[in-house]
Amino acid sequence: MDKLNILVLHSLGDARLAPRVLQKNVFSLEMNFPEHNYLYHDSALSIPDYVKETRFDAILLDVSFLWPRWFGEERFRKHVSEYEFVAESDAVKLAFPQDDYDCHQLLDDWMCDWRVDAVFSVIASGWDVLYPRYHRAGDIRLGYTGYIDEHLLNWLPKALEDRPVDIGYRARKLPPYFGRLGENKWTIGRDVAARARDAGLRVDIELGDQGTLLGDAWLNFIGDSKFTLGANSGSSLLDPTGSIQRSVRTYLSNRPDASFEEVEENCFPGLDGKYSFTAVSPRVLEAALLGSAQILVDGEYSGIVKPGEHFIPIRPDASNFSEVLEAMADRPMVEGMVRRCREAVLSVDALRYKNKARMILNLIGELTAHKKPGSNCEKVRQVIARYAAEMPPKYQSCWRRQDYHTRLVKALAPYPRVHQMLRSAKRYFG
Repeated sequence: MDKLNILVLHSLGDARLAPRVLQKNVFSLEMNFPEHNYLYHDSALSIPDYVKETRFDAILLDVSFLWPRWFGEERFRKHVSEYEFVAESDAVKLAFPQDDYDCHQLLDDWMCDWRVDAVFSVIASGWDVLYPRYHRAGDIRLGYTGYIDEHLLNWLPKALEDRPVDIGYRARKLPPYFGRLGENKWTIGRDVAARARDAGLRVDIELGDQGTLLGDAWLNFIGDSKFTLGANSGSSLLDPTGSIQRSVRTYLSNRPDASFEEVEENCFPGLDGKYSFTAVSPRVLEAALLGSAQILVDGEYSGIVKPGEHFIPIRPDASNFSEVLEAMADRPMVEGMVRRCREAVLSVDALRYKNKARMILNLIGELTAHKKPGSNCEKVRQVIARYAAEMPPKYQSCWRRQDYHTRLVKALAPYPRVHQMLRSAKRYFG
């Protein structure tokens, strides 16, 4: 592969102070394939003109670069406008969002307007809901919130009996606009802590930002825990443009002690629970590699680990804690579960940072070849653009009207993979 020029847009601030998983997501390509040319730009800073004028083979939109859609319409529009050169660029454009359900309509339009070539969503299903336009026109692929940190493979885990903590857990108290699924991230810690202490267990459970651990301090914490408590990342509430989030924030500013039920009734009645968007968190991978047995709220974890086989399932209200306690006491079963969980995580090739980086570079190479002048893909693009220009404006919101669909199919007939190419055509017709 020829040497590529790759622009990575992010908003980490001082990368040395960012969580390890965010650092890895931004710099993993260069760490694994340093032979290419990489330029990193933090969107908190003004972007120099020379960056806008440079021709890149690929532009990567990190999860942190996509955050401004949460910060209000004015700031979001300013952010998009400042980087309009990305929309106009002929580079391969790849996006790596998380929390797709937050302001998903803004994100969907953004990806279409910038003609992003592929979106890597950490949500394994519901793409037609999260990306109502882009899922018809673009390429959505499964990504993960975190990947296997290679240095953990050389970490020598402590034996369970040498770990001082019976159950360890850290969680932020998420605001109500993540729905009950987000609420459960901290209530499960509260409920398990009370029951575990009553049972005489040694627990290290803290809820809130004050308990945050970073870097090796976090890994040592897991390594000192016989059992790691956890729950699916995600949300059970869909917020298309951020209006629910703004409503909740306003309500809580006046009633900071309001219960979830009160906020729900006043800000999003009847909306929670219609969907469930979940993703496995990096904690599950880290605990698996560090040999900590896991107690997880029953559910799907991106299909990687399964209840009973790889973790002890607990109900969202911890009402089956007596059963969990009984399973914890079965040491041979627990040790087998720990071993199987590690094997399950390591068996997923897509979870390796190097494999992820290789896949991205291969995709860039493939798409770059398609975009070269004279390629079939470029010719198809020109045909599509011509038909888009011919279509009367009143029909551009529905590309099947006025037999344009039939005419376009005939025009593209000489080219291979015509039906796949038609997915690209839909971008021009909404």
